[in-house]
Amino acid sequence: MVYLFEFKRYCQPLQLPLRTAHGVWAKREGLIIRLEDESGAVGYGEIAPIPWFGSETLAEAEEICRKFGDQVDDAVCDAVPPSFGCVRFALAAARSEKIAAATVAKLRLPVAALLPAGREALTILSAKLEAGFLAFKWKVGVGQADDELGLLDDLLSRLPAHVKLRLDANGSWTRRQAQQWLERCADRPIELIEQPVAPTEEDTLLGLARDYPVTLALDESVVRLNEARRWQGLGWPGVFVIKPALVGPLSELAEWIITSKADVVISSAIESALARHAIFQLVLTQSLTSRALGFGIGEVFGQRTWDGAILGPLADGTLFTTHPGEALWNELS
Repeated sequence: MVYLFEFKRYCQPLQLPLRTAHGVWAKREGLIIRLEDESGAVGYGEIAPIPWFGSETLAEAEEICRKFGDQVDDAVCDAVPPSFGCVRFALAAARSEKIAAATVAKLRLPVAALLPAGREALTILSAKLEAGFLAFKWKVGVGQADDELGLLDDLLSRLPAHVKLRLDANGSWTRRQAQQWLERCADRPIELIEQPVAPTEEDTLLGLARDYPVTLALDESVVRLNEARRWQGLGWPGVFVIKPALVGPLSELAEWIITSKADVVISSAIESALARHAIFQLVLTQSLTSRALGFGIGEVFGQRTWDGAILGPLADGTLFTTHPGEALWNELS
């Protein structure tokens, strides 16, 4: 199949800058692609890199799009290297986004609300509990360890027993800091800790997972699907946090999870409504995980065109009512 190919760049400020161990994230940049096949059917995809997380850069993605010219075919799309996971994700989504009317979301999955770093998490927690959220993710490794460890007990004291809390260190801890946290969390109701140390510290990650009872999860270590497969080969006993917008085609992701029976959290890369729509079509129609989705990020952009459906405590079929591709594309004209 031959497609007419176009792309446009976007830059959208985040309504509230996101503080992580990597620094402050204030705007989202990416590309929207448009494919039109020989019958005139149109599909859209989003390229939303996070280079500091380990994906290709936006400049690299834009360069490969320019090299495509105004036409691509299936062979060209399939030949994009695995290192361009964001480009491969967008091309696959644009080619396969037309879902039959009968394919509606049949699953309802819990959603984990994102708590900001620092003491502000306590304020946000109260509002999210009132809204009915039963799972939360808190960004740690941003402030002083002693302060954050104190805040951890404050957060846990306000959580009902049936509510889950996961921590995300974004690879910021040293081995000693990680051990301090894991010792503290060993007798506390923590669902999991994401990426306690840097992705390069493979022996440390495996050792921590072996030596402590707290469930650990890989995040920055598994930006691409081949990295997740390699960690499986190393015998990783924990969870894989997967950001579908970064790893490549959704069909490949689904096949890996199903065949390997990987324990996964499906998580956001702070993408727009376009990429989220494609991701939700996958996770709400296939039984890939029982863990809360990492998409409780709220109104990231403060614009419904870009935010799309704002997820509450549960994700369900209402997400399929409107496809955002054409609206986003036209807004960038």
